Amino acid sequence: MGSSVDIPEVDMLSVSKSSEVERRAILGFAPRINLVTVDYGDLEKIDTFYLDSQRYRDYYRDPYNKLPKPERFKYHQGKCGIKLDHSVEQMRRPISWVEERKPVVYPMKYGTPMRLGTSAASMMRGRYDPGSCIRYKR
Repeated sequence: MGSSVDIPEVDMLSVSKSSEVERRAILGFAPRINLVTVDYGDLEKIDTFYLDSQRYRDYYRDPYNKLPKPERFKYHQGKCGIKLDHSVEQMRRPISWVEERKPVVYPMKYGTPMRLGTSAASMMRGRYDPGSCIRYKR
């Protein structure tokens, strides 16, 4: 068979330090321009959770246990301390049919532009008069 091949093991401490510089770019990605629809505190929580998750991943990849375990993951907090979204549970339930109430429909108010004193020919002249229609012109 010959000689065995030595697979080099990664130095996760140096890899984690260089990766941390690239990952920190996410913290200032959304500029604080006071948008009403953006919750900047919640956005910061999500970004720090992402960074802690990446550190946790690096911690498990480290073969020599040089990297410390992130504080967030030292104690079991359920699903990482995040409240469960109950809308997912509701979507997994079987469909419960609810008959929605019918909308209120008011009767249409038709005006009275019947023009009873005029002839039908004068009312239809604009559309069907050979003098006004291009089809009859040669």
